[in-house]
Amino acid sequence: MAGDLPAFSFCHPPEQPRKKSQNLNFSDGYPEVRDPEVRRKQRIALAENLKDYYDSDNECPEGEEDPSRKRSAADALPTPKWLKYDRQVLRFYCYFKEQVDERREENFRVRKCTIYFYLEDGTLHISEPRENNSGIIQGIFLKRHKVPKPDGGYISVPDFTLGGDITIYDRTFRICTCDTFTRRYLLKHRFNIGREEDFPGEPLSTYRESLKKHPLRVHKEFPNKQFLENDGKVLRFFAVWDDRQSVYGDRRPYVLHYFLADDTIEILEINERNSGRHGFPMLLRRCQLPREIPTDLLGKNVGSDAFPKSAFYNETDLHVGSYIRVYNRDMLLHDCDEFTRNYYKTKYKIPADMLERVDVQEPPPVLARMELPPHNGFGSEEDSKQNCISLIPKTPYKDFNKILGLDGKVLCFSARLTEDENHKVVPQDVGRLFVFQYYLSDDTISIYEPPCRNSGIQGGKFLSREPAPPKWHGKGPYKPRDMYVGAKIYVHDRIFELLRADEWTLNWMEDHKEEYPMSDYTLVKTKLERQLKELPNEENECDVLKSKLTSTDFTSKTTTLSSTEQIYDLLRKAGVDMTLHELITIERHLYRAIAGAKDSKTSTLLQEMLLRLLE
Repeated sequence: MAGDLPAFSFCHPPEQPRKKSQNLNFSDGYPEVRDPEVRRKQRIALAENLKDYYDSDNECPEGEEDPSRKRSAADALPTPKWLKYDRQVLRFYCYFKEQVDERREENFRVRKCTIYFYLEDGTLHISEPRENNSGIIQGIFLKRHKVPKPDGGYISVPDFTLGGDITIYDRTFRICTCDTFTRRYLLKHRFNIGREEDFPGEPLSTYRESLKKHPLRVHKEFPNKQFLENDGKVLRFFAVWDDRQSVYGDRRPYVLHYFLADDTIEILEINERNSGRHGFPMLLRRCQLPREIPTDLLGKNVGSDAFPKSAFYNETDLHVGSYIRVYNRDMLLHDCDEFTRNYYKTKYKIPADMLERVDVQEPPPVLARMELPPHNGFGSEEDSKQNCISLIPKTPYKDFNKILGLDGKVLCFSARLTEDENHKVVPQDVGRLFVFQYYLSDDTISIYEPPCRNSGIQGGKFLSREPAPPKWHGKGPYKPRDMYVGAKIYVHDRIFELLRADEWTLNWMEDHKEEYPMSDYTLVKTKLERQLKELPNEENECDVLKSKLTSTDFTSKTTTLSSTEQIYDLLRKAGVDMTLHELITIERHLYRAIAGAKDSKTSTLLQEMLLRLLE
């Protein structure tokens, strides 16, 4: 008893479905009660009436039964064909033979088609692939619709068999193969597929293949063979003819064209600029070029037909680097174009190094240039040059940017007269001092002599402002970089030696080191170190120079020379190639390095530096 009570048993029986059919319904607005048995009979009758509308074509062939499809029509309504087979198409590849009359090459023509059968409504359409230049209207062969059979009914899926024939509107199509989807569909529903076949060959294609196997005989040398094969092909060579051995001869370039179509040659002239020759288009018009000049130019031997082909130049006679004779003119073929180079490589297997261009370029002749005569002293040199350059002289060009940027900037030096082998100084001019000024705005100079009491010479303007004179044994006038302490300036057969420079001049030069390298401390110091290292050791020049620098008192006032000038004389005698301006640059740098030192000590700064370098 306890086992039958609820919650005392461990195995519960499965529940049965408790579905109840709906018996209440409205029909035309009136409520009614439906009996389940009446509804079942109505569903069976509806299924029997719509049997042809649904999947009627998918039944198995007679004598076979599909157990998976055993079901009652009353269980549920089948899926409509238009929904079940939506966008599902069977595709068969077929052909039919079309008769061709009055042609020897073919008696019939094989026309390949594709049949599309639509499962959703049992319609089909036929298309023929388009072929270029076929001369046949191709494309849609039969529009989509249900195709009737000759014995009644419509064509369905069982009527398509691979390797079989199907007749559509009295035209018989032979089905050869199908696509993958169609094959799977037929196997799934157990239809007879048949065996695939290949498309038959075209009689016209077979005839054309037979012509290829038995080619027609072609004569090797028919008259127009060379013309048809080589028409438009031209070999181009670049030639040069050197006729400078003749009177008024010249070296002239040409272009040679060899026409492969008829073995003719034409030679064109290259008209160069300023050659002094008339621009004639060609040297030789298009014709066959003989190797030797014919002796008999009159009578029956006139024309190229009277001579054999070997008497004329052909393509094998033309090579880069060879000569050809053009009516007693020896022309050198020194180059060719890319087509000609590839033609000889392909046909005659000539290596590339034999087709390289030959350098025939000669150096240009040295033309005589007009030299300007020396200045005669009248007027300025720039004005005199304009008379030599042009017939109508023009005003010399002036750099106004330079004039405006450097206006008022003057390099000022004290100078004296000195002498050399060609210039002598009279005793009266030995002690004269001058103020030498160089104007940076227009590269002019002026010389002023300060008055000196009891000298017997009236001071004042020694040389008015004028353009800088030309250098002695040099080209061009003096430039700002030629002005430095110790320089010698040649002015009107006199030599001025620049002794000192004012403070502004030295500062300007140091601020523009790229224009005045003697004011660059780094370059000057490097030069001094190199000069001291290059002193000869055999003669003990270093020890001698060191002893003189140590024993000499540069602060004494027994001499008129400054300490820098005395050190400069010692270095010059020892063989050190330094200018006085470079020593002044070093001394000024050392003085700025110990700013605030007394003047009495600055004279020994350069001396101490030289002693350190000599150690």
